[in-house]
Amino acid sequence: MHILLFVLVGGLLIKFFTISFLNKERIHFSFDERRYFTDEKSIAKVMRMKLQVKERVFFVVMIVLYLAAIIVYFSGNNEFGIWLLMSVVILQLVMNMVTDFSLYRTFYDKANLVMLVIWLFAIVGVVVLTNVYII
Repeated sequence: MHILLFVLVGGLLIKFFTISFLNKERIHFSFDERRYFTDEKSIAKVMRMKLQVKERVFFVVMIVLYLAAIIVYFSGNNEFGIWLLMSVVILQLVMNMVTDFSLYRTFYDKANLVMLVIWLFAIVGVVVLTNVYII
């Protein structure tokens, strides 16, 4: 079961890499830019937020945590390895929160505030489910 978690989170990171670095149509992983790229003014606002740089920083930290989780898990400390793995998922959700908050500050779209609450509940859910699973 744990191996499946590592494969699924690895798939998430591969998707993140392909969208952020290899995809010519999309440049942001954390949101669908087609919603905001409607005119030149909106495109300029999104580009000034430098979300792509923030996403890449999150990506590097997530890769480091993922590799640490693999090393720790296979060196015998399964509990801590699973927590490191879940921290990658939590970091993904935190990145989505940062992105939605930045988009809200720029466009004042209430949907981004709703998504902030949803991401917060998702983080709480991951923490609670991980605790229940490990205990």
